[in-house]
Amino acid sequence: MTSVKMPQLGETVIEGTILKWLKQEGDAVALDEPLFEISTDKVDTEVPSSVAGTLTKILVAEGETVAVGTEVAEINGEAAGAAAPGTPSQLAATDSATAQAATATAGGDEVPSAATPAAPVPSTASAPAAPLAASTPSPVIATQPADRGARSQILSPLVRKLAAEHGVDLGQVTGTGTGGRITKNDVLGFVASRGAAPAAAAAAPVTAHAPVAVAGGEEIVPVTHIRRAIAEHMKMSLDVSARAWNAVEVDMENVARLRERAKGAFKTREGFNLTYMPFVTKAVTESLLLHPMVNSELRGDQIAVKHFVNMGIAVSYDEGLIVPVLKGCDTMNLLGLARGINDLATRARSKKLLPDEVHGGTFTITNPGPFGSLISVPIINQPQTGILGFDTVEKRAVVIDDAIAIRHMVYVSMSWDHRVIDGALASQFLARIKQNLETWDFAEDLAV
Repeated sequence: MTSVKMPQLGETVIEGTILKWLKQEGDAVALDEPLFEISTDKVDTEVPSSVAGTLTKILVAEGETVAVGTEVAEINGEAAGAAAPGTPSQLAATDSATAQAATATAGGDEVPSAATPAAPVPSTASAPAAPLAASTPSPVIATQPADRGARSQILSPLVRKLAAEHGVDLGQVTGTGTGGRITKNDVLGFVASRGAAPAAAAAAPVTAHAPVAVAGGEEIVPVTHIRRAIAEHMKMSLDVSARAWNAVEVDMENVARLRERAKGAFKTREGFNLTYMPFVTKAVTESLLLHPMVNSELRGDQIAVKHFVNMGIAVSYDEGLIVPVLKGCDTMNLLGLARGINDLATRARSKKLLPDEVHGGTFTITNPGPFGSLISVPIINQPQTGILGFDTVEKRAVVIDDAIAIRHMVYVSMSWDHRVIDGALASQFLARIKQNLETWDFAEDLAV
């Protein structure tokens, strides 16, 4: 008999909440098959089974919060031992920010006194937006997809819900996600191809967590724990900071041409698409090192100035938005940044991030550009000093040397805390990013 315990999913985690059991008592469980979903203070994560066998007993019900190490279930399996939360590399992930001193220069932090005392700000880094969890769906009766690889068996709650609503047999759906994982678009595309209507949605029983239809075309959707945490964090950020904002327009023509020239060979070699984000992250990282006050944190009457860069990268996935942190960006070249960003995005979308991987950020980039956003004013990710918005890159008519030309242009904006920096520094910081993106030769890093 194997005891399944609430896993330690990072240094900063002391408890977790069981969101959903993906298996019920009496169900067969395969090795590494997702067993249950948990929520910590920062991320929702699927926990795989460390053994194959039969789930004989569930000890902690959905919605209950228990301490790390608490027994949550029992499996009559092929081997004994506590359930592992993930791979050894995931377990080894640590929060580099926890060792930073609050005073003196240590670990890359420089903490001079602020010009004027200010109200204390929480020192624990938080993502500006946690995943927007979908309402818990009714159990999916549709069959699981055929084995197309390890990731093909992992289904997000939204995918399960869509499959139930449309009566989709997931075994007939081809997944286009990482490792064959079925995504929301795969399910919707399958429905469109067969001309199915969501008749099952009307007949589905209403549960405590499902939207409740009411008169007048409204539906009442309960506020999830994640949505509540987002609301509290966003309101807190606006309450404690003096948010200001400015933007620059950047000519991305050189980057766009290089990307177009390199993307085919890059995809073949690396196995993922070359996006604009590594270029932007590289340019922002250099500017942060040049203007470290933008890369700082207000702590009461002191300012912790960081001479290293841990970049928060906003990632959109089926259920909303999450901001994992790519640590040590100042030590990476363009290719390393591309690989790191892709790794975090892939694991965020498959709910494989550890809580420590959304802690310790020194600055954040949000990228609503793929959704067509022209210019954005994001809320600062406390306790950071600034957050950069990188919006849609589009061809526009511009004046170059007194002549009208067509160029790939983008607005790069920043929300920043006026308690820590002023407009002159914010403008200099953005001007440096603009200069980097317009003048740097990134080709060497890409080996093209």
